[in-house]
Amino acid sequence: MVVKPSHAEMLAKLNDVQKHDLQLDNLKQERKATPPELINLREKQAELNKQHQQKRQEQDELRRQVSKNELELQSLQARRKSAVEASLRASSSKEASQYQNQGLQFSTRIQELEDDTLPLMEQLEEVSGAAEALAGELAELEPILQKLIEDEEARVAKIDAGIRSLSRARKAVAETIDATLLKHYEQVRRSRRGLGLVKIVSKQRCGGCNVKLPIYVVQKVLKGTGTTRCPSCGRILWQDE
Repeated sequence: MVVKPSHAEMLAKLNDVQKHDLQLDNLKQERKATPPELINLREKQAELNKQHQQKRQEQDELRRQVSKNELELQSLQARRKSAVEASLRASSSKEASQYQNQGLQFSTRIQELEDDTLPLMEQLEEVSGAAEALAGELAELEPILQKLIEDEEARVAKIDAGIRSLSRARKAVAETIDATLLKHYEQVRRSRRGLGLVKIVSKQRCGGCNVKLPIYVVQKVLKGTGTTRCPSCGRILWQDE
C-alpha cells in the first residue's frame, strides 16, 4: 500500500525544489558573467582592428595616388625627351623654339608632380609604419586573447555541467510533488523574483514580502491542512517542523 505524503511533507519537498531552483538561478547568472578582462581585451582587439583597417585603407589610397603620379611622371619625362630630341632635329630655329617650349612646359609639370609626390611618399611611409605597428599589436594580443577564450569556454562548460546535474536532481524531486501545487509554485516564482515558497517569520510575517499576516492565515499554515498563500504577494506559505 502506497502511503500518500502529508501536505507538510509535500511542502518540504517543494522547498527542496526551490533550493535547486535558486542554485540554478545563481549558476545561470554566473554563466552570463563574462570576466571583465576578456571583455576589455575583446574591445581592445576590435578597436585595434578598426584602426588597422583604417590605416590599410589610407595606405591603399596613398599608393594609388603615388602610382598615378609616377605613371604621369614617366609619360612626361618621355615626352620631354622626345621634345628635346625633336628640337635638335628641327629644320629651322622657329621649329626648334617650339619644341624647346614644349620641353619647358613638360619640365615645369614634372617639377610640380615631383613636389606633390614627395609628401605623398613620406605620408605613405608613415601610414605604412603605423599599419605595421598595429598589426604587431594585434599579433601580440592574439595568444593572450585565445587563452582567455579557452579559459572562459572551460568555465562555461563546468557551469553547464553543474546546471545539467542540478536540473536532473530538481526533476527527480519535482516528480514526487502534486502537479497542481508545483504549477502554483512555478507561476508565483516566475512573478516574484525567484521565490514561490516562503516561511512565516516570527509566526506573523510573510517571509517574502514581510507583510503582517492575518491570524487565520497563520493558523491555517500551522495546521498544514492545505495550500495557503500570502494575501499580499501570493507566495505559498509554509512552516517546517
